Amino acid sequence: MNRKTPDTPHKSEGGLLSLFKGVQLLRFLVVILLVANLILLYAIFFSAQGIQGYRRHEEQVRELEAKILKLKRENQKLFDKIVSFKNDPQAQERLVRQELGWVREGELMIEFGPPDVAGPRK
Repeated sequence: MNRKTPDTPHKSEGGLLSLFKGVQLLRFLVVILLVANLILLYAIFFSAQGIQGYRRHEEQVRELEAKILKLKRENQKLFDKIVSFKNDPQAQERLVRQELGWVREGELMIEFGPPDVAGPRK
């Protein structure tokens, strides 16, 4: 049992070298992750697909929703007109008189021409 123990309790040269390589690898990974984060932040804040693109698309959605609402109201008005024309004889007569210029028997229609823009003639 006469074994000799090392004088210093430190790690051997090979252990220090692997520790140094591990620290270098860790630093390299940290740098890679920082670069990746910077690229992602740039993409989020400054690219067309990032926040700016999201806001632009959000505005387009609001405009289209307003257009859809306007068209729905217009469609409802037109639908109400159609129902009125189908069921109301007075509405039918009014449409025929306005659009086709029809008159009843015994009525007289007077049409006025467009006003003369050149002024009075001498």
